[in-house]
Amino acid sequence: MIFLVLGIGLVLRLISLNQSLWLDEATTALVAKMSLRDIFSKFLPGDFHPPLYYLIMKVWTAVFGYSEISLRAPSVIFGVLTIYVVYLIGKKIYDKKTAVIASVLLVTSGLHIYYSQEARMYGLATLLVVYLIYLFLQESWIGFSIITCLLGMTDYVSLMILPALWIYAIVKKQNKTWWKRFLISHIPLVAVFAVWLPVFLHQLKNGVNVGVTASGWWNILGQVTAKNIALIPVKFIIGRVSIDNKLVYGLVMGIVGIVFAYLIIRAKKLLLAWVWLGVSLLIGIILSFFIPTLSYFRYLFALPAFYLLLSAGISTIKKPWFVVTIAFVFLVNLTSSFAYLLLPRFWREDWRSLVSFVEARKSRNSVTIFVADSNMEAYRYYAPDAKIAGPEGIKSGYDHVWLMRYVKDVFDPGDKAEAKIENLGYKKLGEYDFNGVVVWEYANK
Repeated sequence: MIFLVLGIGLVLRLISLNQSLWLDEATTALVAKMSLRDIFSKFLPGDFHPPLYYLIMKVWTAVFGYSEISLRAPSVIFGVLTIYVVYLIGKKIYDKKTAVIASVLLVTSGLHIYYSQEARMYGLATLLVVYLIYLFLQESWIGFSIITCLLGMTDYVSLMILPALWIYAIVKKQNKTWWKRFLISHIPLVAVFAVWLPVFLHQLKNGVNVGVTASGWWNILGQVTAKNIALIPVKFIIGRVSIDNKLVYGLVMGIVGIVFAYLIIRAKKLLLAWVWLGVSLLIGIILSFFIPTLSYFRYLFALPAFYLLLSAGISTIKKPWFVVTIAFVFLVNLTSSFAYLLLPRFWREDWRSLVSFVEARKSRNSVTIFVADSNMEAYRYYAPDAKIAGPEGIKSGYDHVWLMRYVKDVFDPGDKAEAKIENLGYKKLGEYDFNGVVVWEYANK
């Protein structure tokens, strides 16, 4: 049964895998092409992620290349492995029936499918968290130490699982011998971060400075707002899809949310899953008052706990309502997942089409202008030799100017680039939208 489930999970994660890279995925590709020296000296100090995922991708792309499918294939593997480990955890903390339901729900989860197709570190971090929890339950402390270090060098936010495990151990009133081994298992992580601390502090300083120089960027990263808090359960349930009519959207999510909440509340015996989900999110909310991390995708590592609780709640339902309940939950999952997989409007930013469109229409005396130098990675991925520039590249004499409006509200809220182009005498010819990536075309009068 579980291998059939894993096979279905793999197939679902291969559908639409070849869609365009978006900005952050293109960053992954460009970092993978850097030398090790440049990764550590030039890139990582300005980023806010540890190095492990980038190093894995450097090795992977050296063998399999830099295509969209190649870049995303590791995340597909991480996603399928995560499903299997969640099945093992479900059997360990509850029963096989719940384990199977949880694994099937994760297989069909729109959010998990999406990030199993993302060339970023969140799928790897989720796999490491679930395996860490499995080793914790097995009391395999050497493996626990190793995975903790790997997790710490993959994603900082995912380390919030450790306080959850501490609270779980306190509630369970573990004995002194257990606590001794548990504490010793943290020593390698402390040692690793002692070495990594100067880079981490530099990253933290740069992150704080971004909050000062581009305050709108902090809103994107995830400040504490009612909307960002509400989006976590909403996206856990339906993934990245939405309904244009906000009234219908709210009504649908209200009904679905009530049913899911009722089922989760019924899962009273899964203390580990409760602290895994609840403590991680609570710490994330508190931390985000100081450093914004409250974006739902950063808590993908808590999604398996959500489905374990949901599955345990479903398992408590008696026939014939059990069949109705499980059918309803699967219908929600499958509807949201196939909406994402089959409808391009729910796909990622379409930089591939945009770059193809613009470059096919550019003359030698044309330029593509970005409102910030930090937003060029996806364009460079698809057109390495293209003539592009930041706002300092705006000048007279071009036949055409293509103005990228990407994250304009963050880096150019006053529309200075637009004003400068028009003041130089350029006439706007058109606006083009490629799944959220907007470019304006200007011609020299």
